[in-house]
Amino acid sequence: MDNNNFEIIKQALGNVIYTQKTHEMAITRKSNYVTCIKWLNIILVGIVFFVLFLQIFNQDDKDYLYAGIFFTVIEALFLIFQLSFNPEKEVLEHRNTANRLWLMREKHLNLLTDIKNEIFDFNQNAIKRDELTNELNEIYKNAPRTNSDDYEKASKALNGNQKPKADEDEMINFLPKNLQS
Repeated sequence: MDNNNFEIIKQALGNVIYTQKTHEMAITRKSNYVTCIKWLNIILVGIVFFVLFLQIFNQDDKDYLYAGIFFTVIEALFLIFQLSFNPEKEVLEHRNTANRLWLMREKHLNLLTDIKNEIFDFNQNAIKRDELTNELNEIYKNAPRTNSDDYEKASKALNGNQKPKADEDEMINFLPKNLQS
C-alpha cells in the first residue's frame, strides 16, 4: 500500500470535511440573517401602509404626513440595502460550495479505498492526488468567505466541544471502518 499518499489524502479529507461543515454553518447563519431581513421588510411595509392609512383619515394632521414620509424613506433605504448586498445569493454560494465539497469528500474517500486496495500504482496515486488537489483549489478559490464563528460551530459539530487538532486520532474518526486501520 502507498502509505505516503494515503496519509496525505487522509489529511486532505479532514480539511475538506471541516471546510464543508464550516460552509454548512455559514448557510445556517446567513439563512437566519435572510429570515430576519424579510421579517423586518414585512414590518416596515406594514408600518408604511398603516401610517398612510391614518393619513387618509387625518388629512389635517401633518404628523401623519411626516411619519409617512419618514417610514417610506426608511423602507426605500432598506430596499436599496437588500438589492446592494443580496444575502440570499450568499446563502446559495455557501450551499453550492458545501455541495461541491461533499463531492470532493467522496472522491477523497474513494481514492483512499483504491489506495488501500492497491488498485493503482504509486505514480497513478500521485496523479489522482494532484488532480483532486487542483479540483479542490478551484473550489476554494471560488468559495465565499466564512468567519470564525462558522468555524467554531463546525468544530463543535464535528468534535463536540473539543478544538480541532488535525491529528491521527481525529482523522481516523472521519474515515469509514474499513479505512481506519
